[in-house]
Amino acid sequence: MMQPTSHNGPKRGQEAYDAATGRIGVLQDVCHVDVLAFDHQMPGPLVAFLRPQKGGQEWMTDSKNVQFPEEARPHPDSSDELP
Repeated sequence: MMQPTSHNGPKRGQEAYDAATGRIGVLQDVCHVDVLAFDHQMPGPLVAFLRPQKGGQEWMTDSKNVQFPEEARPHPDSSDELP
């Protein structure tokens, strides 16, 4: 099995943010498209598989969309509200 070489985001079992869908899930794996036995329709060479934290439909996305959630969420101190 070919292992991913350029995924620098969350690792297996960690919470992950999918920028393509705006969803947060648990990263199950990142695979090279050459090992997939189905039509992946992903633009990049690596596909990330995620699942909802509390169950539900699993999904896949290009690995370039996967980020650590804290990098994707607005920080509390970056609010536009004035005191």
